[in-house]
Amino acid sequence: MKFKYYIIFAVLFIIAVGIYIYSLDSSTYTLSTPHQSQSVNLPVAVWITIVILIFFVLSLIFFLGEWIRGLLVKYNNNRDFEKIVNQIIEQNTKKTFTKQNYKNQHYSFLSKILARFELKPDLNTPKSSYAKIDKLFETYDQVEQGNNQDLKKYDLSEENEFFIKNTRNKIQKDLKFALEILKGSLNVDFKKYAFTQIIQKGNDKEIQKALELSGGFLDKEMLQELFIAYSQNRTTLERKTIAELCEKANYDQNNYLKLAKESKPFLSPDVWLKLFEYLADKNEKAEKSYLYILLNLEMIDLVSERLSTYSKNEFPIINAYLDLKKIGKNYPLEIFFAMDS
Repeated sequence: MKFKYYIIFAVLFIIAVGIYIYSLDSSTYTLSTPHQSQSVNLPVAVWITIVILIFFVLSLIFFLGEWIRGLLVKYNNNRDFEKIVNQIIEQNTKKTFTKQNYKNQHYSFLSKILARFELKPDLNTPKSSYAKIDKLFETYDQVEQGNNQDLKKYDLSEENEFFIKNTRNKIQKDLKFALEILKGSLNVDFKKYAFTQIIQKGNDKEIQKALELSGGFLDKEMLQELFIAYSQNRTTLERKTIAELCEKANYDQNNYLKLAKESKPFLSPDVWLKLFEYLADKNEKAEKSYLYILLNLEMIDLVSERLSTYSKNEFPIINAYLDLKKIGKNYPLEIFFAMDS
């Protein structure tokens, strides 16, 4: 029964009782106040009606208190539910969450239970009809489709898969942003990805700028992309720069040899020879690659002269190749310069 119907019914009931009693007994009753000379003289029906009215008022106060208590419970439950939703979002976006106090013990238990799980979104599920969650999923879906999204309000951790995808989306579409990544404080994986995108898509000026900003984390894979750009004449590199880059990337003997093989198609024989002569003079790890180039260009005397400065055990494979060649046994040079030799 709605509260207003209760009031209407109570008022009508009180009036009906008063009329009925008055019809049975129209006598009066005098009520004297203690220690005072004043008294109140009213019909008995009215006195009974007043008693019922007092009971009615007291019941109204009781119901009002219950109504207020219900509002407080509902308010606290709504707040607790909002805290749980925020915990779910934070566990996904940040891998951690802000601990809260709960009025409802069940929500407190639920919070502790959720804290023991790793929460990941499933974008293929139906909408929850809860705006905050559905908005987050819509944002994630846009990121998944390759669209840049503003994720600042979610404060995603760098390890969050959608933060990674969104940042990569921005890098792919904006090389200026990629350069900002190289200058910024994001982890090195983002910087390597930004470097690669600039090398693949940027002009010579952008590539040179990326090189300046990447000295502290340059690796072999990054240098591989750079040499591809160099081979396509999209950037220029001096011999000194190449030598420094190879050292920064910790090139070993096989890396130099691989570079020698891969650079042959796009360098003239003279440039090819002088580059690796320079590299070998700067770093002994490049010596084998230089010997490979000399043999490839049939400069046998220079190979022998170069080998004379080393012990016989230093390059046994190359010495074996030369010995076979002297007795007329010719084999493909590549066999003697396998990458794992």
